[in-house]
Amino acid sequence: MTSLERVRRAIQRQKFYATLPHKLDAEVGKVADVIDLELQRIKRRPQYTEELLGDTPLGGEMRLSHDFDDDDPEPPTAA
Repeated sequence: MTSLERVRRAIQRQKFYATLPHKLDAEVGKVADVIDLELQRIKRRPQYTEELLGDTPLGGEMRLSHDFDDDDPEPPTAA
């Protein structure tokens, strides 16, 4: 490896580590936005619950519950 190559690599390494914290912060922000969007989607998702009068063999009421899924195959994306 020549001296010029070593200097070039050292400069590239320095630039990489100088910009890394900003890149990481930006990516963490994007992921946080996607997580927030997914939590909002979950909160908006309707839930169906039906309670039937009577007792089950183990005691207590009978209850059916179902969370509806979106037909949206794409995960949320941060804008």
